[in-house]
Amino acid sequence: MKLISLASGSKGNALYLGTSEVSLLFDVGLRMRELRTRMAEIGKTPELLDGFLCTHEHNDHACGASDLFHKLKVPML
Repeated sequence: MKLISLASGSKGNALYLGTSEVSLLFDVGLRMRELRTRMAEIGKTPELLDGFLCTHEHNDHACGASDLFHKLKVPML
């Protein structure tokens, strides 16, 4: 299992959880461009996520959720 903080703080939060069976994102507090950059650093892409969830609707936890859901069709859990 991999648990990797992609961002943590008032400017954005995102936590990646990956196993051999599932790839999830907890909070999407990054714009898509920055999310792509940070996921690439760990050898992943947003398109390969099985799902995501946002702990709450503040911008630093959810600003990228709409793009992830609507543009990339990643399911919200």
